[in-house]
Amino acid sequence: MSANGRTNSHSRGDASKSEVRDSAFEVAMPSSDLLLARQLEVLVVDDSGVIRAQTADILRDENYLVREARDGREALALIHEKKPDLVLLDYEMPGLYGHEVLQQIQASERTRDISVIMVTSRCDDAVIEDSFRLGAADFIAKPFSKVVLKSRVRNVARMHRLLEHYRLSAAAEEVANHSKSEFLANMSHEIRTPMTAILGFTEVLLSEEDVEHAPPHRLEAFQTIYRNGQYLLEIINDILDLSKIEAGRLEIEQRECCPGKILEDVVQLMQVRAKSKALPIEVEFDGPVPEHIQSDPTRLRQILINLLGNAIKFTELGAIRVVARTIHKESSESQLEFDVIDTGIGMSPDQMEKLFQPFVQADTSTTRKFGGTGLGLTISKRLAEFLGGTIRVRSEIGAGSTFTLTVATGSLAGVRMATNLATAVAAPAAKPREVPKLDCRVLLAEDGPDNQRLISFVLKKAGAEVVVAENGQIALDAAMQACADGRPFDVVLMDMQMPVLDGYGATRRLREADYTGPIVALTAHAMSTDRAKCLGAGCDDYTTKPVKRDELIAIIAHYAARQFESKADHVTG
Repeated sequence: MSANGRTNSHSRGDASKSEVRDSAFEVAMPSSDLLLARQLEVLVVDDSGVIRAQTADILRDENYLVREARDGREALALIHEKKPDLVLLDYEMPGLYGHEVLQQIQASERTRDISVIMVTSRCDDAVIEDSFRLGAADFIAKPFSKVVLKSRVRNVARMHRLLEHYRLSAAAEEVANHSKSEFLANMSHEIRTPMTAILGFTEVLLSEEDVEHAPPHRLEAFQTIYRNGQYLLEIINDILDLSKIEAGRLEIEQRECCPGKILEDVVQLMQVRAKSKALPIEVEFDGPVPEHIQSDPTRLRQILINLLGNAIKFTELGAIRVVARTIHKESSESQLEFDVIDTGIGMSPDQMEKLFQPFVQADTSTTRKFGGTGLGLTISKRLAEFLGGTIRVRSEIGAGSTFTLTVATGSLAGVRMATNLATAVAAPAAKPREVPKLDCRVLLAEDGPDNQRLISFVLKKAGAEVVVAENGQIALDAAMQACADGRPFDVVLMDMQMPVLDGYGATRRLREADYTGPIVALTAHAMSTDRAKCLGAGCDDYTTKPVKRDELIAIIAHYAARQFESKADHVTG
């Protein structure tokens, strides 16, 4: 049966082929209760009332919700009123052709996800190609049979349901990722804020002039608080790093660095832990090693610290060895390889299989005995891959483990090679940085009483005059009043999370009022997007909690000096 009673041998031949093709296609398509749960709405657009009515009746029998339109303009009005899922669109209609309607559907972001089947009595290649080029999902040749109509619409409907399902899944995943990022950011803030006071005041106590005369048990208590506070920060940093890696937001730099110097720094840092267990750390070179490579020194140091830390953690007797070598490759760039070898408890093959899974340690008893989140090796391996290498492991129960780290070196043309650690350390040891003296007025906007006392104490001890504001509104008023009085603050240190008016709002309002003085964001959030958010609000710079005394004083000194120079230029002008 045809929709208009005519016969056409060319079309019937095409229809037969189409039926075979559609049947095969239907077998290949997955079926799902989820995809079939909602009735799809179809809009039938045709200037022939007979064809329109017959088409609508066939589709209603298939349990579709069907509406009808006599021409292109009516179709666009109905689409605007309530967007259908599918449109059966006649190619040739008076007034507005089907391909023009299709162009308008595709031009709007709201409607471009509508599936369109072009219905035409012109089955030449030009019409078919034009339909697909404009975004049609399929076409049906007139005259058509019930079988062809049902089959084609069913196939496009299933494709539409699949695409809708994937879009919803992607949207749900985006919402979940956003929620996870928000949770991690808030968790970071909640942990880092009290850690500012804990670590800050402990550092103040340890830096007092008479600390050497304190009773040994008191000094040991201070050091224990500080050490465990730093460990807690390492855990939150691991979680944030993993989140950045999974979100594709981890920033990796490539610059010239000295691997020997990095290795020396890491060994010196880890000696404290190793000495507490009477474990020597031995470093050797297996052949010449480049004095410089192109890599990310921060991430390379982070990986080595983790590998050495694990070796020390799981070793009670013996020693830790670090062996460095260069792997030359003819077909690709060379790699630098580090073996971290311990004589610790070792692992079975089953335990090694779980080693690089997030939040998993080789054995549940390991967590109870040695602690840790199980994140360090996961992050280290992914970082190694970002640096053009990987991490491998060899181990045997009771016989220790060997972790092998490889990283790309970049071109070694013209780079000097060293045969031991002493000659590999090309850069001279950095001189201790002198803490500058402050001679400036600072407005500290901070709602936490403990952090108010700590930061005020640190800045005042460095020579600054400090005025405290407990929320963003008070800070806004104080900054504007100081300008009106002719004594503007040299620097505003603005906490971004405060009641009444937060730091973002206070900074924006200050900038809208033409406030030009330096504003430094102070936040416990530590994601890369937080820096951009602070700078976007109008801050000049950004520093995170827990505050580091020397870094905080240095940044205040920098912007106070810049403000002094600006005032001097204004007076001279």
